[in-house]
Amino acid sequence: MSWVRRVAAAAVAGALVAMTPLSANAAVHLQGSFDSRLLKPTATPCPPSTNGSQCGVMQLEGLGPADFSYLFGTKFDPTGELGCWNVDGTFTVTLESDGSSLSGPLTGVLCLPGRSTLAPGSLKSYGNPYRESDTITFTSGTGQFSGLAGVGAYQQSGAGAVYRGTLSADLAG
Repeated sequence: MSWVRRVAAAAVAGALVAMTPLSANAAVHLQGSFDSRLLKPTATPCPPSTNGSQCGVMQLEGLGPADFSYLFGTKFDPTGELGCWNVDGTFTVTLESDGSSLSGPLTGVLCLPGRSTLAPGSLKSYGNPYRESDTITFTSGTGQFSGLAGVGAYQQSGAGAVYRGTLSADLAG
């Protein structure tokens, strides 16, 4: 085989490997983050077509931008720590590049500092600080995530107009 043909064959093989989706029998580590500034005093709204209570875009290392949605559950129980509650919900990540998605139940703890929720006007105020630490059990995926499952950690916080968070998950199939 000539040198040119070998280079061309290697380039084609490399392109095929690069295009191969994540699949069953794979181990994948997801790492992502977002850092947003809210321009209006509203929660992070979701588009009408999205089943979520809080939405945004995060950058996933090696995969690019991904839309995320967090659908709040019904659990909101005091933890015993002042200003903290056990929460639940469903978390979904969808790659903007090809629509592959990953979803699963979320459980965690939401904390607002001290007695800030009891302050006059706190229910109407904007930008109160908070932090939330959650565990997500990813159980279903489509596209590149088909056949993959695993556990992830989702952290988010906000104060004023700043809203930021991280996602880290280990998936296998």
